[in-house]
Amino acid sequence: MKIILFGASGMVGLGTLREALADADVTEILSVGRRACGVTHPKLRELLIPNLYDFAAHEAKLTGYDACIWAVGISSIGKNEADYAKVTDELTMLWALALSRLNPVFSFCYCSAMGAGGPGMWARVRQRVENGIKALPFKHSGCVRPGFIRPGPGIRSGTRVSQAAITVLSPVLPLLVKVFPKYATTSERLGRAMLRVVKGRADKYILECTDINKLGA
Repeated sequence: MKIILFGASGMVGLGTLREALADADVTEILSVGRRACGVTHPKLRELLIPNLYDFAAHEAKLTGYDACIWAVGISSIGKNEADYAKVTDELTMLWALALSRLNPVFSFCYCSAMGAGGPGMWARVRQRVENGIKALPFKHSGCVRPGFIRPGPGIRSGTRVSQAAITVLSPVLPLLVKVFPKYATTSERLGRAMLRVVKGRADKYILECTDINKLGA
């Protein structure tokens, strides 16, 4: 399986990249982003695009793949709906549509968030993306909604608030994941779950935290 990964320089993406590199079914990974992920491996190639909204010149490099895992995310703190949706909704769907067109038989996994579909602005935007992905003609597709994520060794969150919480809770994180699987997972389980979504091994489209822990065990 040849996969395209977005967000490999972030906490979720880097955790997923590690799992993909260790997965014998994955033969090639193309990391797409604005900056390098800092990882080198024989299975890994990188495509750096300064403006991710303008990638027409790179389309030839995006064909021949089996699946995409989308792990790009930004905080909604301090943003209005238009600014938050530009990355969360517009950018995601722009790429999903293009990759579906360039690769006729293709699968897609979107990393959403716990609470998507709720009354908050960010939750409505996230659910729009989930519905948009579902409407496209992918072979396999799914959305994961992780809650609190315990990162793997050396992985840090790019969001200050999240990283501060991880630092404070680090002594009890293993217990948190074990006792509250409905609300917490690990970057390893999350990465494996997303890989299994694009392999067609998920039994539902929306995977909440409990489902992630089960699928990614």
